Amino acid sequence: MRLSSTFLAAAALLVPSALALNPNNCNTQEKARTGADFALVEQADNPNVASLAKKLKRATVADVFNDGNHKMTTDSAGRKLWEKKTGFNDLDTDKWVPQGISSTADAHEDGKYEGKDGWIVSWHRKDDKGARVTFVDRANDKYRHVLLVYPHAADNFREVPLHAGGIMWYGDKLWVVDTNNGIRVFDLANIWKVGSGDAVGKSGDKYSAAGYEYVIPQIRWYKWSSSFPFRFSYMALDRTVANQHSILVGEYQPNTTVPVRMTKYALDEATGRLKMSGKTAKATWAYCVGIERMQGAVSANGKIYISRSNGKNNGDMFGWVPGKAAHKNAGFYPQSPEDLSYDKRRGGRVYGLTEVAGKRYIIDSDADKVKFS
Repeated sequence: MRLSSTFLAAAALLVPSALALNPNNCNTQEKARTGADFALVEQADNPNVASLAKKLKRATVADVFNDGNHKMTTDSAGRKLWEKKTGFNDLDTDKWVPQGISSTADAHEDGKYEGKDGWIVSWHRKDDKGARVTFVDRANDKYRHVLLVYPHAADNFREVPLHAGGIMWYGDKLWVVDTNNGIRVFDLANIWKVGSGDAVGKSGDKYSAAGYEYVIPQIRWYKWSSSFPFRFSYMALDRTVANQHSILVGEYQPNTTVPVRMTKYALDEATGRLKMSGKTAKATWAYCVGIERMQGAVSANGKIYISRSNGKNNGDMFGWVPGKAAHKNAGFYPQSPEDLSYDKRRGGRVYGLTEVAGKRYIIDSDADKVKFS
């Protein structure tokens, strides 16, 4: 059968397009991917949160900010350093490592939450068998650590084995990436105050959390559900698009011999959840970025800011507008930069942090200082 020239031309176009859209192959000239291929399925809310809430004393976010028991210092470059003193050392400890950052500017449109202006930072335990978050009050630089927990029974909870590489605060929920499994969501409306003790969970008729005074329970989970692997290494909120908040998630990879991608998911402002069809959320955008060692990224005003680590050398900040070349702002960060967050107040600020012992900072940068191609 003789095929028309029109049909042949259409067929020729379809073949490379189909290859380019393979979500698990970035070795193509076209780097855009179909977002719908990147699927998350919302799991049922954990009923044990409501059960435990009847047994434990609730604390507000403001309570935790106001109960800061440690204090950051500020160096000559304006960077915040974790406390280091006799008997306590967040700056150098090898047990806990800071990873993700978000702020009250993510939580609410006006940039404050229960009257407080501050950051939340996530830390993973060295063995990845536990994770904690830190509330930092910008008014006085005081901070307090809080343990993340999973209510596994109607009257008990345990630690959550998370790397916590990136976080996002949205309303009364804290979202935390789970490297190979998707995104876990913790309930800031149910912060619980517990007693002293080394155990985690219920002991007799009392509750403790390895010496931490407060815990935050996991309420839900967005499970990665596509047939190919995706590495949830970092995440950030974008509040800059009118009537459509979104999250950006992406992959850390040590080199580009494997796919290195970013995706975006739309948020439902009314419910505080991902926009879904049924229980499935599909990405609205996906791209093969191809920058190795990306530790964090945040989208704002149509631009994407990317932090990259360089071993023992200073880290870089890439300024990228999709469709154009990424501009490398070499040495923009100290050694070992991590997750990023954007604050549209104050002319636009990019918050970042570093993880290496002895040089652990929270860094507040002017977004206009980042160059783009």
